[in-house]
Amino acid sequence: MIHMTTSTFHIFGLVGTGLVILAVLYPALVYSGKLGERYSLLNHFISELGEVGVSRAAWFFNTGLFLAGLVLLPYIIGLGISFGSFLGWLGTAAGIIAVLGVVAVGIFPMNNLKLHAIAAMTYFRAGLVMVFFFGLAILFQSKGKILVPPAANLLSLLAFLAYGAFLALPALKKEKQEPTDTLDPNKTPERPRVWALPALEWAVFFSTIAWFFGMVFFI
Repeated sequence: MIHMTTSTFHIFGLVGTGLVILAVLYPALVYSGKLGERYSLLNHFISELGEVGVSRAAWFFNTGLFLAGLVLLPYIIGLGISFGSFLGWLGTAAGIIAVLGVVAVGIFPMNNLKLHAIAAMTYFRAGLVMVFFFGLAILFQSKGKILVPPAANLLSLLAFLAYGAFLALPALKKEKQEPTDTLDPNKTPERPRVWALPALEWAVFFSTIAWFFGMVFFI
């Protein structure tokens, strides 16, 4: 079985994750909304950073996500090679779909809300499946060949809960909404100071970043 011990795979993981962080950090720092408001993790969707004509650094966000998804693709494949198990390859299959969703989010910003919503929801749903199966791959490792310490699975659990909460919240509302409505801030007459759905989206972001860094560190 081939283990992902070469520095090449680690570089893909670190660079890809770093690109995601840069893609959101700089646009958030220079952001000025339609009402002149500063960006807030508590009530702005991540994708608003890529809204052309509103976000000052939309090009940076969209290009950054596009490149990050492409760079993370070989790392996700490397994880499957490293685990060398059926569960690991299921995680890789979902992970490939997830990172391609990230690429698509960069191609289709919020200005094209219908295609953007498809890309974003593809990422969130596939991301949930990815951390689930990789979590199982960690849980059911052969005792004689421990690739990742079981305690590291706390990162998988945190990410899984964040994805699950984000995807479940709209379904808990009485009224049914299309994904385009759910992810459209303009559908809310007045932006709340603390808005649960964007805040949960940021929980997904931070838990996923922690998960990727954790996998790079432990494998």
